[in-house]
Amino acid sequence: MSETTPAGWYPAPHADNELRYWDGAAWHAAPAYLPPEAAAAHGAPNPGIPAPAAPQLPPYATGAAYGSPAPGMPPAYPAYPGYPTGPLPPSRPQGLAIAALSVGIAAFIFAWIPFFGFLVAVTGTILGIMALVRRQPKGFALTGTILAGFALIWAGFVSFAIAIAIWSPAGTYNDDYYDSAPQPEASPTVPDIQPNAPESGEGSLDEPLPLPYIGGTSSSPEYSAEARIVDEDATDEVLSWNEYNATGTEGKKYVLVEMAVTGIDPDGIPAAYATYDLSLATPDGAVYPTSFVVAADETTLLADAGTIVEGDTVTGLVAYLVPQDATDLLLSDYQDYYSF
Repeated sequence: MSETTPAGWYPAPHADNELRYWDGAAWHAAPAYLPPEAAAAHGAPNPGIPAPAAPQLPPYATGAAYGSPAPGMPPAYPAYPGYPTGPLPPSRPQGLAIAALSVGIAAFIFAWIPFFGFLVAVTGTILGIMALVRRQPKGFALTGTILAGFALIWAGFVSFAIAIAIWSPAGTYNDDYYDSAPQPEASPTVPDIQPNAPESGEGSLDEPLPLPYIGGTSSSPEYSAEARIVDEDATDEVLSWNEYNATGTEGKKYVLVEMAVTGIDPDGIPAAYATYDLSLATPDGAVYPTSFVVAADETTLLADAGTIVEGDTVTGLVAYLVPQDATDLLLSDYQDYYSF
């Protein structure tokens, strides 16, 4: 545009012929809205330059909402309405649910601790139920409730077992109680047992077998035993070992027998087998099994001799409790009689 062109509205060649205002020296961007009287005041374009055609409004654009636009100017469109600005809704509470989950995990860990684990489990269960009732996050609340429930069952079992162990009556051992308590009776005599021995011939009462006695299973021997009577009335000696030995001795006497047991089984056996296999017998055929007694420290009972293997020999005493008037004693294995 020449500086001699009067000021006015012209198609600007540098802006794709957009209608802009020429002030006689420079171009100015067209305002969004210009009243008709303002456009007339700026004058018409140079007669040598064709006047711009008025812009065509689109069919959907009307000026009814905000007034009609100036002639030749594009319509002004209303701004897009903004979102309503107001206070945000409060966040959903979840404190109880998180607490229920945390306490539920702790209860599951500490359930094995008596009483403490039970209290933690009860707390977790209550918190979980409260969180579910108040509709707090279900995942946290339900997980915490389930963990606390399992912990409650286990902790209850542990606490109950410990309580039973603590409060159940239990006897305590002390010397005064032991001395005053009734003592068990000594091994009873069994005069009515009759061995399955032959009535006559070898092994019978009239013809007892000689020692050594060979003991073992039906398929193989395990040991042999020699025996001799050390004292036919050793009651005073046995009672001197321990006062417990006096129980049940009224009208009876102790007989001490010494046994020498030799092992035959290569795998070894307890020497005490002989004390169970051999009993004392009287001429009337009654038998009297071993009597369990407490020995003095310097006395070796065969029952305490331990295990013997093939070729080993141990010697120990065996006590029998028989009637006071018993004489002419024999040994018996309930199959045969043996003489000393």
